[in-house]
Amino acid sequence: MVCSLGDNRQTEDSTGTDKYKTISQGLTSIIVITYNKLDYNKFCIESIRKYTEPHSYELIVIDNHSTDGTVEWLQGQQDVKVILNSENAGFPAGCNQGIKAAKENNILLLNNDTIVTPNWLTNLTKCLYSASDIGAVGAVTNSCSNFQSIPCEYSSVEEMIRFAGQVNHSNPGLWEDRTRLVGYCLLIKDEVINKIGLFDEDFSPGNYEDDDYCLRIRKAGYRLVLCRDTFVHHFGSVSFKEQANQYNSLLEVNRRKFAQKWGLPPHLAAPYQLTQDVEAGKWFTYQYEFSYYQHWVENTRRKFLSFMDQAEFSLLSGDLEKAALVVKQAGDYGYHSHPGFFISPRLELILHKVAKTLNSRVTTHLPPKNMEKRNILHVLSQGCAASSHIKTLERWVYLDSESIHSIVVTLNSTTNPQWLVDAAIHSGGWYTTLDTANLSLCQKAKALRDAAAMWADVVVLHIHSHDPVAPIAFGVAGGPPVVFVNHADQAFTIGMSTADIIAEQRAVGQRITLSRRNMNNSFLLPIPLGIPQNFRDKQAARKDLGIGKDSVVFLTSATPYQLVSCGEYSFSHLIRELINRHPNIEIVIVGSSELGKWTLLKSQSNSRIKVFDFQQDLKKFYSAADVYLDSFPLGAPTAALEAGAVGIPVVGLATDFAAHFSGDIVPDIVKTHFSNLEELFTIIDKLVNDEVYRVNQGEHLKSVILQHHYLGWQENLNTLYSLLPIAHQPVGIPVVREQTATNSDIVWAYFQYRSGFSRSSFG
Repeated sequence: MVCSLGDNRQTEDSTGTDKYKTISQGLTSIIVITYNKLDYNKFCIESIRKYTEPHSYELIVIDNHSTDGTVEWLQGQQDVKVILNSENAGFPAGCNQGIKAAKENNILLLNNDTIVTPNWLTNLTKCLYSASDIGAVGAVTNSCSNFQSIPCEYSSVEEMIRFAGQVNHSNPGLWEDRTRLVGYCLLIKDEVINKIGLFDEDFSPGNYEDDDYCLRIRKAGYRLVLCRDTFVHHFGSVSFKEQANQYNSLLEVNRRKFAQKWGLPPHLAAPYQLTQDVEAGKWFTYQYEFSYYQHWVENTRRKFLSFMDQAEFSLLSGDLEKAALVVKQAGDYGYHSHPGFFISPRLELILHKVAKTLNSRVTTHLPPKNMEKRNILHVLSQGCAASSHIKTLERWVYLDSESIHSIVVTLNSTTNPQWLVDAAIHSGGWYTTLDTANLSLCQKAKALRDAAAMWADVVVLHIHSHDPVAPIAFGVAGGPPVVFVNHADQAFTIGMSTADIIAEQRAVGQRITLSRRNMNNSFLLPIPLGIPQNFRDKQAARKDLGIGKDSVVFLTSATPYQLVSCGEYSFSHLIRELINRHPNIEIVIVGSSELGKWTLLKSQSNSRIKVFDFQQDLKKFYSAADVYLDSFPLGAPTAALEAGAVGIPVVGLATDFAAHFSGDIVPDIVKTHFSNLEELFTIIDKLVNDEVYRVNQGEHLKSVILQHHYLGWQENLNTLYSLLPIAHQPVGIPVVREQTATNSDIVWAYFQYRSGFSRSSFG
């Protein structure tokens, strides 16, 4: 391992250093315990030298009989006070040796597998001496228990130092009272040590000695504070990792020692603070979890802003293609890792500027335009048979039979189903792909702009949140008017500012567009549904699925990530409760693999819970079902509407304040989703026990859905067409004030992480 640190130097914090120096702070004795791991020891000690104010500290290293060259290296360090042990005395005993050698100084215990950062000790000391009753303070890090870690993305020391530079600005608003602090980086006042004494060496070689010491600090009348304005990198228990079994055994032994000493286990001796906000508490049990995801959103926002900086630099350098590529990366990142906002005016402006300077030359060959009908050009980024936006496009084509529909695919046509191609051709239109033509993003945009000008009367965008091709193509005035279909209304997206009208599919999505995107050119166009189908005989369908003929069958169609448990929102717990509550029901889940918890639930329910992989055709499942149970935390509105359209009553759990997760499928007309489990169970009990009520509810829901999403959909579409201008005129860049992340933003980021969504990207 090469020991090398970044070029950042210790600098004076801009917030000043005098405000919190209410008591003489004295010298700080930094105590590091080493046992082999020479490379880590060098990193740690050299970072202390580099990022700590000279003459503010002394460095004491206690070596527990290293044999890898650490001793020899330490003996060559003139600024280090070295204490060499003839055996491994363990962490608590080593700390006590260092404290005794430090005499009357403040003590900072620092693991040898850390790298300190600019302003680290200055910030910690400010907090420690900001009040007389603060006894010890700690820093946040990348790897630590006790909710002391924060989300981080870096892959080198240099990147880590830059990240720390963004965090390490002294801010009393980020000082957080705690019941315990992990001892990997712990600054303790000398008066506290004088009052409560040394570490308890019964916990040697280590673990729970810091829990014990923190409890003693609190019992002496002092507070513990976590400084969220101070970041220190922590590689994480390198001394124990190589002996995992021994480490786990030691944890259990010392946990019992702690319980015997204090009469209660560690987690009860230092209980975590429950989430203060009642609604947020349904998602996060502890306040520290909530704080963690606040940091997550802040870090995501910083990374997103770095993408914008890169895109703007590329634009200024005249590299339009690079600017478009970076915008594409930013859109992908912002969609999968919520940055706390739903649109970026800076990014939209970049797209408009690229659009104005677009000069690519592309030859375009298209069939002749039909002069007797309206010609609709649908622009699609990519799709697959399971995607609801692909079904929306297909149904748009079939329901709008008065128009001719053609489709252009910009990014990836390999997964598009043949039935989508057939729908366009059946309408009299055509289907073409730009991704197979070996074109750059800007060339695709120019080809799309030319195609629209030559052939289309209206352009409809069904694009992914990261696709810059259409926004660049239509970022200038002229040509046919443009409709942006807001398929991903719950997430960040790019390109809306190029549209004449935004077609919203849900009222909750429209509220986000109006309030968070600050765009008023919004029109509510319900999700279109296909022609109502005649289903198979119920008993025949049940026989095929292995369902009892007298059972009341609940159906759910959802992908695995829609069903991931978040706080109190646990779909698996709900269906377990339903199975226990009603012996005559069976539950069918389509779209998830029969693995893990689903296998266990199937076994526990005596196979009354059945799980099926994704199914293209749900006809058999709808035929067998009596009630549709919407997924949560994230609902599946299209699947729920399809179920309701065939007379199956729909129920679900509405998510508090994060309304874009799950809610009524026909808002203000039929109540389908309920705000708490008690209300949901009440309606489910009635649906299970009263067949007449169940049938009536299904028929009422069916009539409402068909009126809005099938029979009356064309009328809504015609209204949308009538609102379009004669020629395209982009609405312009929205003015969106930068704001701190709301609870809803934090919950959305949390869900993305829990479901694995934040670790994925567009294919």
